Amino acid sequence: MSEDKPNDEEHELEKIRMKKMQALMEAKKHQEQAQNQVSSIYQKIEYVLRAVLSPDAYSHLNRLKENEQKVYNYIINELITPDVIQSIDYLVSVISQRGGVPRRIPRDVIIFLERQAKGIKGKIQVKRGDGDMMDLGSYLTKD
Repeated sequence: MSEDKPNDEEHELEKIRMKKMQALMEAKKHQEQAQNQVSSIYQKIEYVLRAVLSPDAYSHLNRLKENEQKVYNYIINELITPDVIQSIDYLVSVISQRGGVPRRIPRDVIIFLERQAKGIKGKIQVKRGDGDMMDLGSYLTKD
């Protein structure tokens, strides 16, 4: 009878170990699923960007991603709104069914957003008769 108690205790310990092992395996499985879902969202965003941007705009955006991460993040936040992320599966299916989009976003839009991110404002320069360049506003207000 005294031999049965250690066996029962070992059996109970083994059950506890198995439950812990199972819980750890489930937690790891959930973590992998979440990671796969996140990576698939990034893949879907990349697919949509490739479809809606013209080739030169897409390559310009990728250059910004490599060289100027803050500017890239600003542009992505402007292009990919929370509404786009919520409907990303729908967008991917529509693009896949139609084989693309009718009009693509030109490089000029990416450059405009880049200038906005950097705080660069457009200036119109006017060449005066003597060859000097001056701002249009100054030229018009000058006597």
